[in-house]
Formats: sequence, C-alpha cells, structure tokens
Amino acid sequence: MKEEMSSVDIKYIVEELKSLKGARIDKIYHDGSEIRIKLHKAGEGRKDLIIEAGKRIHLTSYIREAPKMPSSFTMLLRKHLSGGFFDNIEQHDFDRIVKIRIGNYTLIAELFRKGNIILVDENNIIIGALRYEEFKDRAIKPKHEYKLPPARESPIEVSWERFLELIKSENVEIVRALARKLNMGGLYAEEILLRAEIDKKKKANELSEDDLRLIFEKMKEVFNAPKKPNIIYKDGTMIDVVPIELKWYENYEKKYFETFSEALDEYFGKITVEKAKIERTKRLEEKKRQILATLRRQEEQMKGFEAEMKKNQELGDLIYANFTFIDNLLREFSKAVEKLGWEEFKKRIEEGKKAGNKIALMVKSIDPKEKAVTIEIEGRKIKLYLNKSIGENAEIYYEKAKKAKHKLEGAKRAYEDTKKKLQEIEKLIEEEMKKELKVKKLEKRKKKWFEKFRWFISSEGFLVIGGKDATTNEMVVKRHMGDNDLYCHADVHGAPHVVIKDGQKAGEKTIFEACQFAVSMSKAWSEGVYSADAYWAYPNQVTKKAPSGEYLGKGAFMVYGKRNWYHGIPLKLAVGIINYEGEDLVMCGPVDALKAHTKRYIVIRPGDLKKSELVKKIKKIFERWGYKVAEEDIMAILPPGEGEIVEVVE
Repeated sequence: MKEEMSSVDIKYIVEELKSLKGARIDKIYHDGSEIRIKLHKAGEGRKDLIIEAGKRIHLTSYIREAPKMPSSFTMLLRKHLSGGFFDNIEQHDFDRIVKIRIGNYTLIAELFRKGNIILVDENNIIIGALRYEEFKDRAIKPKHEYKLPPARESPIEVSWERFLELIKSENVEIVRALARKLNMGGLYAEEILLRAEIDKKKKANELSEDDLRLIFEKMKEVFNAPKKPNIIYKDGTMIDVVPIELKWYENYEKKYFETFSEALDEYFGKITVEKAKIERTKRLEEKKRQILATLRRQEEQMKGFEAEMKKNQELGDLIYANFTFIDNLLREFSKAVEKLGWEEFKKRIEEGKKAGNKIALMVKSIDPKEKAVTIEIEGRKIKLYLNKSIGENAEIYYEKAKKAKHKLEGAKRAYEDTKKKLQEIEKLIEEEMKKELKVKKLEKRKKKWFEKFRWFISSEGFLVIGGKDATTNEMVVKRHMGDNDLYCHADVHGAPHVVIKDGQKAGEKTIFEACQFAVSMSKAWSEGVYSADAYWAYPNQVTKKAPSGEYLGKGAFMVYGKRNWYHGIPLKLAVGIINYEGEDLVMCGPVDALKAHTKRYIVIRPGDLKKSELVKKIKKIFERWGYKVAEEDIMAILPPGEGEIVEVVE
C-alpha cells in the first residue's frame, strides 16, 4: 500500500495547487509530522492545505483535532505567516521538494525519507524547522543557509542525448536503470516499459538505440499525460493513488476524481482516520491482548489440572481394582527389602527380568530414598510405597486428585473473572470507537453561485447580491447585473454595489430592503453609525465611463441620471437559517426579509462586541436551535466591524 507521494505525484499536485495563489493564510496548526494551513480564497471560501513531512501535500477535508497547546513550531509559523498571502508554489527539479512562497518567506516541504518542513526568509536563511538535523553536506538549523540536497536528473527536462548518456552504459536491468537514474521510481519505470513493450529484465546496455529511442518517447508521453486522478483498489482495498491513467493498473478496480487533491485526500484521509482509530484504542487493545494471553494460560492450566485429577483418580481406583494382587505384592516386596536390603533387592529384580519372571518384568523403577517401587499394571505405571498399606497408597492418589480438583475449581473461577475483564475491555473499545473521532471529514456542500457575494432573499422572494471587495463589486455590476435588474448603493464611501435580480418586477418593500442592506454592509456599520442614506437606479445608468480627466479604479462605477433616494435608513440586520431551493442556508439581511422566511432569527446592529465574539454568540444560539454552523460561515455573511445582538426571536 502506498504511503508517500512520488515525484510524479508532486508534479501534478503542484500544478493543481497553483490555483491557491492569492489565498490568505488564516491559521496554521501542527501535530506530529503534519502541519495544516487554513486558507481563505476570495470567492471560494475556506481551503485546508495539509503537509506531512516525508509523505504528502494536498488540500484536505479530513481535519484532525488541534492540540490544546500550540507547539513552538506552530507559534513560529503563525507569527511569520498568518495574514500573509499564498504567492506561489513550485516543485524543485522534479524532486520530492515543494516550495511555497508567502510574502517574504518560503515554506519548504521535504517529502523524501523522514522529511521536514522548513521556513526560510527572503535571503534563504532558516528561521525554523519541524526538526533540526545535520548532514554531511548541509545543516537544518536556525540562522544557517538552507541548502538543497544534491540535484537528481529530471525525466521531464532530460534531453535525448543526456538520456542516452545516462542509460546506455548501465549494466543493470532497464527497469532499475530508469528508476534510479531518472528519479521516477519503480511504478513509472514499469509503466514506460509496458507502453514500449520492452522486457523490463533486459540489461540497459544490451538494448538497441531504437529501443532506447522508443523508451525515451514513451517516457515523455507518460510524464505529459493528461490528468485523470484515480484510486486503485485490489479486492476492495485501496493500494495506490495516481494522477494519470496507467496501463499497469489496467485490470484493477478504480475510482476517479475531478482533482488530484480530492483523490489524495480520500486515500490518505482514510488512512489518517484508521490510524486515529488505532491510536485511540491502542492502550485498550494492548490490555485486551494481555487478557487474551492470560485466558490462554488459564485454559492450559485447567486442562493440566483436569488431566492430573483424572489420572490420580484412576490410579487410586486401579489400586482397589487390583486389591488382592497389589496387597500381596506390597507385603512380598516389603519382606524382601527387609531381608535383603535395597541394593540386593534391586539386583534380584534385574536377574528376575532376565529370567523372564512376570512379577520382576512389572517393575519399572526402584526408589530406595522414597522406599517406593513403580510397577506397570493394565498399561498404567503406578508408584507404590512399601512402608504404607494398600489403603494408604490409594489415599495418596485420591488426595492428589482432590488437590487437582481444588486447583481446577480455583482456575475456573479465575478464568470466569478474566472473561468478565475481557468483556469489560471490549465494551470500552466499542464505546471508544463510537466516540467522535479526533479526525473528522469536513463535508463541504457545493455553494450556490451567489454565495461568493453578500446576498439575501427579500421578503417578496427576490435575490439581492452585493460586493464584498473591489473584485466582487466589479463582478456584481459587470457580470451579474442584467437589463431587468435594479442597482442600489449607499451614500457612504466604500459601500458595496448591490443588485436586485429581476428587480424591475420587485415592489417598494424589496427595494427598501436592498437599500437598507447596502447601508448596513458599508463602512457605516464599523463606524458605529445608526442610520445612512441610499438610492436606487436602473442598470443603464451605471457605467465604468469616468468624467473627463478622471480615472475609475477596480470596483468603482459612475451613476448618471436620476437617483431615487431613501434617507435616514436604520443600520439593522437579522441573521437566521432559511430553506432556499431545498437547502438550509445561513442568511444575513434586513429583519423583514428574515421574518418572511423563518420563524427564528437574531437581530443585530452596530455595537461594541468584537466580530469574533458576536460570531461565537450567534453560533451558540444556532446550536440551541439544532444547527451546527462553522464560525467562518457566520463570519463571512456578517457586516464589517463590531456589533451587538438586539433581539433573539424564537
């Protein structure tokens, strides 16, 4: 099963991650060998970039619970990178090294061997790293210059002449020559030779120039193949994730994805979840293993006690079953020992065996120290003590059987106690598995087109949209304002451009609500103003054409002709959950608009409560109502600046 990304994987993911350019660094988390960078991309919302040293880099929806106490490395990264912008990302020389430029800093992800994550400044001097190390040719330490590992040949950039020079003289199998000399790994070396229909076991120096030319062409074909991300399954189990269609996996089950990040996230994310489950129950599983080992030992003990009890019971019974014979034997042997002594007795027995005497042949051993003789009768060996009566001899075995029985009963009780412990530990494991994982998957719903803007649905059911910044203001007017719409704007510097879709069919109530939205979403809110003026106009009055000698910047427009004014509009909005087109959406708009679409809403106005605190309060109210809404989703729809809750309608 694949455990880390290859150079080829990195080539394709880096191309994909270039789409993050311009995203703002919101927060950074660190746990073990992983860092997660929470970003915000204008018009697209939250993005989470995961980097695991030595293994992977991609966008993720599998979010591990952040450690309660941020590490020193977390604090260092946050200090230098938070609030910065994702400027660029590149792969170094087809190696497993990725560089991310954020302002004057570069974050370097080393994805080979144990790996590392290193922060350097504009002069390539190390500020900090996930781990500090020293090698023969470079040191990863603060205030040292960051040096790259020795360069390796790239199969993408290598020329035909250089390819020949590298491969032609190699006295090894062609598959090994490609994998080693051109930094591509075994899988892609196999794929190239499969496409070229050349035996991978042939020695590189035995191939003709035509064969090598074909391999070179197929290599270029593979590394320029169109992206088709997929996860490979064997017998229902994931075994690989690749960015392109591979002939090598032609007959395997596959699952295709729109982006390579999604494929990598599904693959590594599931591994992460499984690891989290294993890690969480590790101690309990170890305890379970110990209990199972104890049970096995107790089972063996019980078998031993049972066998001992049975054996001694049977030997006691055997004595009584042969009472007369054994009683006579004991008397005769005792007299012989008393008369001859043990040494002579042993000698006579040995002589009797040689002569074929039946009684002598029954004797298997003689123990003068214990004054005992072991005989074999009915196929069983039994030790008889000559200084004891037949009853006393039988009692010795019955007593042993009794002791074995007591031990067996004790062992059975201990066994039942251990079984209870096993059931308890299994219950604990089951309960632990039911608990919410420390790794959760963010299920991101596909946002509606208008959610990249400020928006609300009016009390009369009209969609109203407004810009969030210069870029989205430009988009609202240029891209989304049609001939049948209406345009609204507040008489406040920096106010959003607001458009009522199909607004020429709207009533006075919707137009007023749109104007109230325009003043409430303007800078007037952050300035603590309680009322402001706004107007509406027709789309053909709004233009990018500036008066002579003036220039209109990005997001700025001129309005010519009559403006229809509303004066002294109160800055007041409401927040709630509405159902629109079959989906529950968090909406912030005029109070009457919320009242028309939901029975429960929160009325807000400019105030002294920090926006982050206001968000937390709104989130708690939503949770009380049974809605789990991310803080960032609430933050995105609220007006700029501080505020306060005026009323909660339930």
